[in-house]
Amino acid sequence: MSQVGKPLRIAFLSDTHFVEADDFNYKQWQMALEKAKSTDPDIYLVGGDITNSGSKKEAELFFASIKDINKPVLFVPGNHDIGNKVFEGVEGTITSERIAYYRENFGPDFYAENHHGYQFIMLNSQLFQSGLPEEKEQMSFLKKQLEVEGPKIILIHNPLFLNCVDEPGGNYWNAEPEVRKEILDLLAGKGVVAVLSGHMHKLIVNCTDILHLSCPPTSFGVPEIHLGQGFVVLDVTPSNIHFQLYHVESLYEKP
Repeated sequence: MSQVGKPLRIAFLSDTHFVEADDFNYKQWQMALEKAKSTDPDIYLVGGDITNSGSKKEAELFFASIKDINKPVLFVPGNHDIGNKVFEGVEGTITSERIAYYRENFGPDFYAENHHGYQFIMLNSQLFQSGLPEEKEQMSFLKKQLEVEGPKIILIHNPLFLNCVDEPGGNYWNAEPEVRKEILDLLAGKGVVAVLSGHMHKLIVNCTDILHLSCPPTSFGVPEIHLGQGFVVLDVTPSNIHFQLYHVESLYEKP
C-alpha cells in the first residue's frame, strides 16, 4: 500500500558557514534554530555549507548544536563542506578523498528517509557532472528512490537552475545544462513536490510542475545580492505548499 503524505511543516535553513562556537555565523545559526523551533516544525532541513571548510571540528560543532532537537534533522553537503563542482574549464575541488572525509565526519553524502509519508531524498549536488565513480552511484540511487511510491522532496545544495530550466551553465552557481536536463527528466511524473536548495545566499523561487526554492543564509549575504539572513518554513501537503520567510538578525551589522 502506498503512503500518502500528511500535512507537514518543514523548517528549512541553509549556508550556516560556521567555524568556531564564538563566531557570528555560529551565533546566528543558534538564533535561527531557536526561532525555527518556535514554529513547531515536524522536520528540519539544512541545505549545505554547514561549515566553512568541512573539518572534523566544525562537524562536531554542528552535531552538538542539534543534539537537543527531538525532531529529524536532515542535511546535505555544500561546496564548503565537500568541494566545488566541476564545470567547463574549471577542474573543481570535489574528489573521492574529500567525499570519504566528509562521510567520516558527517555520514553519507546522499541518502533517503521517509517522514510523515514523504520520501526525502538528499543528494550531493557537487557530484553532478564530476566524472567521479560516486556520481554514478548517486544517480543509480536517485533512480531507485524515485520509484518509491508517495510524494517526494529533494534536498540539494546548488540549485538546478536560477531563472529558467534552459539557462546556460559554466559558472559556480547552478547545475550544468546536460545533467540538469537529465535530472529534471527523471523527476517528471514521479511525485516530486519540491526541490529545495541553498548556495545562492538569497531566496529564489521558481515553479515548473515542481517548486524549486533556494533558501537564504543564516550566516552572511553575498554583497551584490544580499537580502538579509533568514530561513524558510514550508507547510506542505501532496497538492499544496505554503512557505514563509523568517528574518534572522545580523550580528555583523551591530556596532
